[in-house]
Amino acid sequence: MSTPSFSDYADCFKALSDDFRIKILCYLYENGEQCVCSLCEIFEINQSGLSYHLKILLDSGLLIKRKNAVWNIYSLNRDHFLFPVLDKLFAARKKKMRRLPDPGKNGPSSK
Repeated sequence: MSTPSFSDYADCFKALSDDFRIKILCYLYENGEQCVCSLCEIFEINQSGLSYHLKILLDSGLLIKRKNAVWNIYSLNRDHFLFPVLDKLFAARKKKMRRLPDPGKNGPSSK
């Protein structure tokens, strides 16, 4: 792979400038490839709203789309030059989330 240009970095940072798109990437990181219908249900968003964000992520190269019959299936592009950065961020987040106490066990009582 050739060295990314500053324009390539700018496109990716623009795609990552929206917290909803980061949530999509994180979900795909933690759960693997997903069809649009599943993502719509998980994020409680209509297909056109989700498609807008997926297109931006696809155009930046951070996502891969494949067709399976009538469904579009999305996954992270693990060959993307920024994937190692995303991998570290999402792995650290996942590790931190595992260390948080269960609020039901140690939280305030519900009397």
